Amino acid sequence: MGGKQKRMAVSVFSGSVDRLTGLAMLVSGAVAMGMEVELFLQLWGAYAFRKDVIQRNTNFSEFQNLSSEVARRLQELRLPSWFDLLREAKKTGNLKIYVCSTAANVWNAKKEDFVDLVDDIIGAGEWVDKMSEADITLFV
Repeated sequence: MGGKQKRMAVSVFSGSVDRLTGLAMLVSGAVAMGMEVELFLQLWGAYAFRKDVIQRNTNFSEFQNLSSEVARRLQELRLPSWFDLLREAKKTGNLKIYVCSTAANVWNAKKEDFVDLVDDIIGAGEWVDKMSEADITLFV
């Protein structure tokens, strides 16, 4: 990719495993392509990144009756968890993860209550500024 590094900004409202898995795959691909990626974790997205929640989150957003089958199939395929995909993307590329300050307040959480992938807690105004500079914006 010649010239300026492309940027992707993703607002993450959902905290369900299926949506976070899809998000992690997109992020991994973007980072592998040399893109700068920023995530903004809102309500349920922020909740899913809490240290006390991340290992026990098995919620699926759709077709809950198929969730155990999908989870089994993901294991059979040896697909890393959404968390492991994001951890690897952060190690190998330019990925920043922010928690919405309002979401942190809703969950009565400070930065240290979130997993180590979280870079900072920021407000919506700062996030909108970041989104305005991105080449690609998504909402999950």
